[in-house]
Amino acid sequence: MRDLILINVITALAAINFLLKTKGTSLETATWFYVMSWILSLVMLLFMQLYCGKPTGDYENVTDYDENLRRSNLPWLVGGVAAMVIVSCVIISGFTRSALYVPRPGAVLETAPLSVSAVVDDILYNFVLVAPAEETMKLMGMMALYYKTKNRPLSIGIPSGIWAAFHGYFAYVGSTAPVLIVSAFVSGVILFVVMWKTGALLNAQIAHGSFNTIVILSSLF
Repeated sequence: MRDLILINVITALAAINFLLKTKGTSLETATWFYVMSWILSLVMLLFMQLYCGKPTGDYENVTDYDENLRRSNLPWLVGGVAAMVIVSCVIISGFTRSALYVPRPGAVLETAPLSVSAVVDDILYNFVLVAPAEETMKLMGMMALYYKTKNRPLSIGIPSGIWAAFHGYFAYVGSTAPVLIVSAFVSGVILFVVMWKTGALLNAQIAHGSFNTIVILSSLF
């Protein structure tokens, strides 16, 4: 699990950096939410690995998530990002011109929101904190449900639905909220497929961070 350990060490350092940077600001609560979600989900994943083991037979690969990154996984990673871009363009652009919401500490805290340092902060926040926290939390929920029910669609759909609903609660308001929530749900399923087909949580995290980066960069033009 050396790749996963390395990424989580980087996430820990990023968490410390952004907790200090957002202390006393409007983003402090959100940063604590991501940090605590990431920590608690990691603890639960470790608990399930130690005490539940992995299913065998037809279901053996359902709960894999700790594989190292491999070049052979690149088509799934790139395809996942492309699929989310297509989903956002087809579902969202057909109903609203509003951009998808992603946390933007640089835009909120920097005196020059469009400066290079602000954009870098925004990308780092999403790549090394938001994406690991959300994908680890979703995976924890999926695995817990799967161990309990052995029902793959249910185990994928409920955590993805809750994740999409949280997007609606925190970010999406108005008449277009249902459309944005549907888009988030579909993206959640796409991210699971990326992880499931590659056996690596890291690929889902990278795909998530890459998509958020595209959203951030597209908002600059």
